[in-house]
Amino acid sequence: MPIMEQSSSQNKIDFRYIDVEKIRPNPWNPNRMRPELLAKLASEIRRKGMILPLVTRPVENFFQIIDGEHRWQAAVSIGIQSLPCIVVEMDEAEARLKTLQLNRLRGEDEPELLARLLRELNIEMGIEHLASRLPYDRIEIEQSLELLEIKESAESRQKLEQEMQEMLRDRIFSVIVSEQEKATIEHAIHLAQSSSGQPLRPGSALAKICEKFLKNQESK
Repeated sequence: MPIMEQSSSQNKIDFRYIDVEKIRPNPWNPNRMRPELLAKLASEIRRKGMILPLVTRPVENFFQIIDGEHRWQAAVSIGIQSLPCIVVEMDEAEARLKTLQLNRLRGEDEPELLARLLRELNIEMGIEHLASRLPYDRIEIEQSLELLEIKESAESRQKLEQEMQEMLRDRIFSVIVSEQEKATIEHAIHLAQSSSGQPLRPGSALAKICEKFLKNQESK
């Protein structure tokens, strides 16, 4: 018995659990999965169950897979007897189109966002655990993390270079003073830095001292 049914002008859709012996793959699916990835998928289904249902269509006395052949193969390999399925009534031509669409219209990983997500998961779980559960091997995960480190290092260098350029824009001002005069100037700069309430470079502190002196002179 279907537990959910929805009608539309073109397709009748319902959701049900179907015995695996009544489910069959279609003969035209071009998508293939490497044995090691299929083993990971089977392990994940054993661990967490079938989260994503198959998409099928009724054909005579069985249900033909439109999307989810590898999930079906993995589930059968670990002895699951029934699987969650979305059942859609459609002809073979539409089923062929839907197989290709569902195989490919799933987007692609954005490398930087993927690397940042992998880094967060790596902190929580470690690379070995990630490699055992994700469709990436250890080398692929490490390469992704390495690319992120290179990018962030480049960004840090660029930021530092910009800061250095900002500092170099300031003009260097030098005067000749005696040791006693130098000590007096350094003491005044130290007092100006302490009283400003915010970090000041020595040159900025000296400029503020000069500004204050000029204001006092102008007010006389």
